Amino acid sequence: MYKRQTKYLLFFRNVVFLKWAFQILFLFGILSIIWNYIQNAIVNLANTNIAFSWGWLGETPGVSIAEGMYTLPISGLQMIQTGMINMFRITVTGIFAATVLGTFLGIARLSSNYIVEKSSTGLLEVVRNVPLLVQIYFFQAFVLSFPRLEVFDTGEYLFHVSAKGIAFPWFNRAPNSYLLMVYALFVLYVANKIYKWRVDLLEREGRDTKPFLWSIGILVALLVVGWYGGFRAAGVVGFLAGYISLGLELVPAIVYQVLISAVAIYIGFKTTKTFIDSKKSEEAQGIYSDDDYFKIILNVVVVLLVVLIMFSSIGAGFAGFLVGDEITFKADWGLPQLFHGIENKLHWYPSIDVEVVDEIEGMKKAEIINWEIEPGQQITKGDVVATAYATGTKIDKQEVELIALETGNVESLLVEKGKAIKLGTPFYELEVTDGDPFIFSRPKVEQVGTTKFQRYADGHGKSLSVGYFAIWLGVVLYTAIFISEVVRAGIMAVSKGQSEAGLSLGLRRGALLRLVVLPQAIRVMLPPMGNQYLNLAKNTSLGIAVAYPEIVAVGQTLYNQEGQTLPVFLIWMMFYSSVSLTISSIINYYNRKMKIVER
Repeated sequence: MYKRQTKYLLFFRNVVFLKWAFQILFLFGILSIIWNYIQNAIVNLANTNIAFSWGWLGETPGVSIAEGMYTLPISGLQMIQTGMINMFRITVTGIFAATVLGTFLGIARLSSNYIVEKSSTGLLEVVRNVPLLVQIYFFQAFVLSFPRLEVFDTGEYLFHVSAKGIAFPWFNRAPNSYLLMVYALFVLYVANKIYKWRVDLLEREGRDTKPFLWSIGILVALLVVGWYGGFRAAGVVGFLAGYISLGLELVPAIVYQVLISAVAIYIGFKTTKTFIDSKKSEEAQGIYSDDDYFKIILNVVVVLLVVLIMFSSIGAGFAGFLVGDEITFKADWGLPQLFHGIENKLHWYPSIDVEVVDEIEGMKKAEIINWEIEPGQQITKGDVVATAYATGTKIDKQEVELIALETGNVESLLVEKGKAIKLGTPFYELEVTDGDPFIFSRPKVEQVGTTKFQRYADGHGKSLSVGYFAIWLGVVLYTAIFISEVVRAGIMAVSKGQSEAGLSLGLRRGALLRLVVLPQAIRVMLPPMGNQYLNLAKNTSLGIAVAYPEIVAVGQTLYNQEGQTLPVFLIWMMFYSSVSLTISSIINYYNRKMKIVER
């Protein structure tokens, strides 16, 4: 009788096993090299009496920052955060400005008008052929060539340029501006729905339903209604966020363990199902390779490990780290604070009591000498509200100016002249419910204390420091030039027949560009456009050359002071990698959304 024999392939001759084994070994080798490098660096730093640690993130650096969220940071972490936010200020606004300017210049280079075409070409050649660092130095020197601020410059201006920077009118945000922002998001959603409705109507009935004009009209109308009080309805979001925050603080720890496990199971199931469905397509014909089985098994193993970790001793410790040592959630994870912060920003407070703050070191009390405000007066954050004598352990009747902490209308004065109040005591009531969410104000030059130095006042108009202006204008103009070439190439990549067909249908050149050419050109433009966005984000590091306190400049100050060179370098690398990967992911997402789907 014939006996069936099964031939087993030895593991060291199995192609699938060898492929994955070599990949794992290669990854392990790379990680080992990185780890050895870090260990050697730590040893070398220790041998030179320079320790490697992260403790400096919680220590007070003892230095100030020229501009940003925290000008007097109380920790190294706040200093790093300020540098990151200053970098984002340039990156986010710069990407928008460079895209608009680059698109305009790219279209201008294709213009049939001789002057427009030659002017844009000349600008491109000049900017493209001069190093970015040289351009940044030029813009800095341009502003510094203006006179310094003097005593006679004190007062308000419509527009002012000096060696201190550039100041111009601006809409300063009032405390209730967050409500308008939420309302504006709702309005944009409604306008988008109106646009889609009119487009569908156009396709069904075959008549011009003017979807663009309808959406713009609804947008403007609702924004006008919102400006005059409609935005207050957004306060319901803050009301709901408060109850969500309260509920999250009462959730048992086991719920978070179950929730994390459920999310892992769902993601694993969805990923596996998508992969199996793709193999059932007509192209794949339901054929599974050894690699396919390995991927499915690996996915299941990862999910099981997550679930086991959550409900093991390690999982309990991790959950304890998230929710604290107690059975209920005590805001250690940050989620309740998040919703509580939303509540504070979007809640409608009729009025607030403004407390006197510690104006100078050692101050304990403040005796009001004179009020600079009166009930019914509108004040802006940064205005002087009163003069007072400061007293305390280290000072004796030193005259100080008490500064407004919020913007609004003064409702009442809670302290009489000549009366001393303790630190933290409310001394006037500010009404924040009335007035516009944004207050138009002009720049103001003021004298700093009793010194002879002048500066642009906070909360009055908008002032750009020399460093910010130089780096922002430099990276925007430089990036816009390269974006213009991307736009020009994308438009030229569209077949000429497309334009001829549009013109034959009676489309004007503006409508032809907007409706026919650009939608097709964007598919070609997106990948190289993403590269320019990445370059812009990384070029912000040149702000160190003009003393702009972005993350590189701030980091250099920290490692010069603390001696923690390697940790700062690691923060730089992780930060810029994260920003670059985020930008790449967004561009790749839109690239996939806009790609032509063949049927």
